[in-house]
Amino acid sequence: MPSIDELLPLVAEPREDLAAEYKGWLNLAETNHKAVLAKAAIAIANHGGGYIIIGMRDDRAQLVSVSRPDEIPATAQDTVNAAIQRFATPGFHCEVYVVPHPETGVFHPLIVVPGGMTEPVMSKRDCRDVIAQNRVYIRKPGPRSEEPQTGEEWRALLRRCVQNGREDMLDSIRAIVSGRVEPVSHVPNAAAELHGYAEGARRRWQELVADLPENDEARFPHGYYEMAFKLIGAEPAPTLVELRNRLQVAQRIRLTGWTTFLDMNRPEWAPYMHEDFIEAWVGRKVDRDWLRTSAHCDFWRASRDGKLYTVRGYSEDGIPNKVPAGAAIDLTMPVWRVGEGLLFASRFADTFEGVESIAIECTFTGLKDRYLTSVDGMRAMFGDRHTRTDTVTLVGQPTVQQVQDNLTEVMQALLSPLYERFDFFEAPFELFDTELNKLRGGRF
Repeated sequence: MPSIDELLPLVAEPREDLAAEYKGWLNLAETNHKAVLAKAAIAIANHGGGYIIIGMRDDRAQLVSVSRPDEIPATAQDTVNAAIQRFATPGFHCEVYVVPHPETGVFHPLIVVPGGMTEPVMSKRDCRDVIAQNRVYIRKPGPRSEEPQTGEEWRALLRRCVQNGREDMLDSIRAIVSGRVEPVSHVPNAAAELHGYAEGARRRWQELVADLPENDEARFPHGYYEMAFKLIGAEPAPTLVELRNRLQVAQRIRLTGWTTFLDMNRPEWAPYMHEDFIEAWVGRKVDRDWLRTSAHCDFWRASRDGKLYTVRGYSEDGIPNKVPAGAAIDLTMPVWRVGEGLLFASRFADTFEGVESIAIECTFTGLKDRYLTSVDGMRAMFGDRHTRTDTVTLVGQPTVQQVQDNLTEVMQALLSPLYERFDFFEAPFELFDTELNKLRGGRF
């Protein structure tokens, strides 16, 4: 389940893109408003999942938060799904969250639309001037929700459905036989080159936080985790402008509310050029300090030759009512965060020529005396499993195809040494399989 903090940027920093649609207030007792919502949901589901945020007005090309009119009833999850079921086939289920705007205090319904469709979603009835029966809608630049018009748009939609069906087939195969990741030929010096890149990026982050108070959240006082990736064999992007374009392609799919390598539109947090890199630092203080927890002060960097680095504090340290800061690691957190980063790297790899594999280096710090737990209580943990190790570094080098077809096996091989540090905890295959399926389907 997502936290309000994870969803908050979608309300506080509104910016329409292919995965996010902003609407004014909708009265879902009215048929045409149901159709408006359903059309947007169909297009986003066909896109691979995303969000619909209600209660925003387009004011001279700027989205602003407005209060819900008294005559419009509150937006309930059952009402949202009833509207979608009325117009969409096959039907799908959306989750609805209520997120407060940090300045206006208005509570906005935020609808999480799932992806993972194995066939195109179509409309099954008409609503005049809004939606037509037996039509497919997709997201297009603008952004807008319209029917596919070109062969490439149809191919992209069908390719996505086929890939999702392929993943379902692979999941079925795994239910019969546990697959394994075949070893790949490691490129000499790739790990050392990636390690050097990660060290340089970490030094850059340390420069940025050097003037902050010692216990400032942006310095991750209780520890942090970092991920670095190198696209082996990639032909470098010719310019930083082209690198930015490729990053934006990979960023179109957002699997969580506070996604890895996030691209914020507030100038203080937006990506920028530094030397021969593109980087972003969300830990910079601004007038509104509502997001400054360790889990929302990311720094990331990308290079033209296909290397990535990101560092972030633990979300567990920002929920004092559940666990004290520095005391615990959630059982599912490493699967979600490293899985999200690796999937981003694979999408990034698709924008390059010649990529053979992806070198990975992940480091978790501040672990000593932490224990494994289930913060939301959704997984049973028996007994306290502590670690006496402060820092764990994990490395791997799967092919892009392995990431796409055997992500569960890749992740289990990569992360098992981390879990074993917690009193020999053996993370089951089901943990990786279930949580990664949720991640890829946007069911956080």
